[in-house]
Amino acid sequence: MATRPAGRSQGRLQRMKGALVEAGRALFPSMGAAEWRSVIRGEPAPRPNPRMRVHSNSFWYHIRPRALPLEATAWYYTMGLGWLSFFFFVVEAVSGAILMVYYTPSPLVAYADMQKIINEVPLGRLMRNIHRLGAHAMVAIVFLHMLRTYFTASYKAPRQLVWITGIVLLLITLLLSFSGYLLPWDQLAYWAVTIGSSMAEAAPLFGPAVNLLLRGGIDIGAGTLLRFYLLHIFALPMLAIIFISVHYYAVRKQELSPLHELFPPDHPRGWGKPTRRKIPFLPDQLFFEIALVVVLTFAFIVINYFFWDAHLESHANPSVTPQHTKAPWYFLWLQGMLKFGNKVVFGLILGPLVLLLPILLPFLDRNPSRQLRQRKIAISSGILVVLYLGFITYAGLPSFGIQQTASQELLTEFVPIEGEGIVDETPWYALPDMPVIYQVRVQGGASSATITDQQGRPIEEAALHPEALALFEEFRHAVERWARRDPRFIEPIATLAIEPWTYVIDDETHRPVVDPRTGQPLVAIKKATVTLEFVATEVDADTGAIRRLTDERGRPVYSRSQQTDFLHRDAQHREVRDGAPPEEAPVSSR
Repeated sequence: MATRPAGRSQGRLQRMKGALVEAGRALFPSMGAAEWRSVIRGEPAPRPNPRMRVHSNSFWYHIRPRALPLEATAWYYTMGLGWLSFFFFVVEAVSGAILMVYYTPSPLVAYADMQKIINEVPLGRLMRNIHRLGAHAMVAIVFLHMLRTYFTASYKAPRQLVWITGIVLLLITLLLSFSGYLLPWDQLAYWAVTIGSSMAEAAPLFGPAVNLLLRGGIDIGAGTLLRFYLLHIFALPMLAIIFISVHYYAVRKQELSPLHELFPPDHPRGWGKPTRRKIPFLPDQLFFEIALVVVLTFAFIVINYFFWDAHLESHANPSVTPQHTKAPWYFLWLQGMLKFGNKVVFGLILGPLVLLLPILLPFLDRNPSRQLRQRKIAISSGILVVLYLGFITYAGLPSFGIQQTASQELLTEFVPIEGEGIVDETPWYALPDMPVIYQVRVQGGASSATITDQQGRPIEEAALHPEALALFEEFRHAVERWARRDPRFIEPIATLAIEPWTYVIDDETHRPVVDPRTGQPLVAIKKATVTLEFVATEVDADTGAIRRLTDERGRPVYSRSQQTDFLHRDAQHREVRDGAPPEEAPVSSR
């Protein structure tokens, strides 16, 4: 419908008013100042309703219904999951467009760009946190949205197209999140994508070709990063926009599935009777959605600024495989399936079937009823599938089905080569600036611990920070736990040593900087070393019995493992005030 441009006014106020009217007409065609005035005043719409013309004259509102059935908008029915999915898609699009300005898809600079975004770009860390957490939230909400649709039988005729496009959007969401995984080019990204692409290689016939297409070469490198980047910022978002539009349009044509169809017409509480009242899009639904956007955006910013941090691992290193490498959480179920058998059968045949079978669901389910009591088999099957997905997701965790040894777990837990361990989480100011050796000895089921310096002289606990004592106590409990759990971790002697490694050097004098309050040089890097000694054993190949190894004189032979982590004073986000502890340093809850 043609719109009439506002007349040019003489005064500044009139020109501003005319501009506002034009902007309002651009966003809401056919809605003039008079209509908006009546909307704001809460006046009923005249007949014929001019607010309905917006849907006819705008593509964006054409895919939205003019009015929603009251019963379909109940929060306990849809829970707004479909709307939330679109909200997070917009969040991801906006935050991703901002991050894209500072990012280059090249292995040479991608990691440095991520560090620059986190440390130098104003609000860069916040924007990255929002993008990362938004991706996780979007995957979870889309999945929950599909579960709600299944259990309320909203996939049945005539809403098959709504269901199918929803399944396609779930797949696109998973691929969008996975394709963004590689972009930081850190260890987590590199090895997660390595696992995913190696599963594709196992496919019969076209496996190697698919793997080569994904990686852009034999190994993961520049070609892989560029492919994932283009998928993430262009191909998959375009597909998502297309299918979201089709999905919304299909919802508008068929309307939301009514709540009363879940109950028999003669329900004693009247839940099976339809309600004819509808919620108009303008103004009720629009105002509600605007208010919801404001509240959710504010809450999401607060969460990402104060309570969430998207950790960046160390630079991708193809020659070092991190301990407990795993797929993203939403693909753990696929990794769990691979532990139960052949990679081709469980990963590449059953895995895709889990995703593709739901597309055929509206045509396989021949029960026309949506009533809950007439869908007992479907609901029971759905619950079993959810429980099974939960189990195989748990099976995908590194702790399931993989033999763990005390030496590997303790070293990785406290001083890992890649990533951060428990020692890294201890505040810098709490770690001692002098050499301290904490030793735990477990014999006969009882443990004892000592704190000494490098010469073996005892150190009083009062000389150490409570956070450091909490760290040592946690180390002791971990050694005791693994001594009980691992039968080959016999009579362990475990040592956690903290010592200064390098000192802060003045750029002008090239001498160590001295702390005026303590008179001691400021430490720049501290060295944390875990050393494990325990009785060496071997396993009998026939009986499985564990035998202790001894030398020629019958004395036990000991195994020894050692690993070191270097802690930089500037590596932690906490404020470090010249190496001195804060006056009110928080005490760890560990």
